[in-house]
Order: sequence, then structure tokens, then C-alpha cells
Amino acid sequence: MKWFKKIFNVSDESEKKSDDFIQKHFETESKAEQAASINGKHYIGYAETVKQLKREKKHNEVIDLLKKLIKAVEDEGKVYRSNGRDWFIAPWYYEQLAIVYRKEKRYDDEVAILERHQEQNNGEGSTKLAERLKKAIILRDKRE
Repeated sequence: MKWFKKIFNVSDESEKKSDDFIQKHFETESKAEQAASINGKHYIGYAETVKQLKREKKHNEVIDLLKKLIKAVEDEGKVYRSNGRDWFIAPWYYEQLAIVYRKEKRYDDEVAILERHQEQNNGEGSTKLAERLKKAIILRDKRE
């Protein structure tokens, strides 16, 4: 390793900074993985379950699951953001919950979850969800 340091002019101080950076990276990844897990399984692994519950019209079950998944998505984002990374919160889980809420005619809840997604991304959410939010607000306001 001495030859490498000599050729590339690597000092002990820069090597320590590199080691610290790598250590911080792995710690962040580990924390993010924990935050993104539900019962030891990453939230991405639940997509088929969500689809199946929706097909079976088990709305209460899918709502409960999606709320847990959204919390995991947000918790993962908090870990990355607290370590200085830009992190866009994926819209799929919010969209699926909004769809179920609309089927249940729960327009207030639909608006709330879509607004929550926008807030998570500093107002820069998915264009598709922004359009859905406009329609949900219209539906909510018609009902009132």
C-alpha cells in the first residue's frame, strides 16, 4: 500500500478523511435500510401485496398497509436527508392510497395524502399526482 500512497501522493490525513467518508456512507445505508423495512422486509417488497389487496377490494387492509409503507418511505428519506443527500420521495405508495381513498369516496383523505407527498418533496411532487390533487379538491369541494 505504501507504493500506492507514494505514486498517488496520498497523505495519512486524506486517507483518514476517505475512511471517515466510507464509514459514514455505510452507516447511512444501514440506517436507511432499517428505516425502510417493515417486519424485516423492504417496503419495495410489498408492491405485489398492495396490488393483490386492491384486486380483492380489501380496502381497509390495503389502507393500513399503505400507511405503514408511506411511513417507511418517509423514514428512509429522513435518514438520507439528515446526512446531506437530496432525496425525492417516490409517489407510487401515495398514489395507490389516493386511488383507494377515491374508490371509498374519502376525498378529504385523498387530498391530504396527495398534499403530504408534495410536502415531502418541497412542493415538487409528481406531475401526475399534482393533477390528481386538483381533481380530488374539486370532488371534495363538490361534496361539501
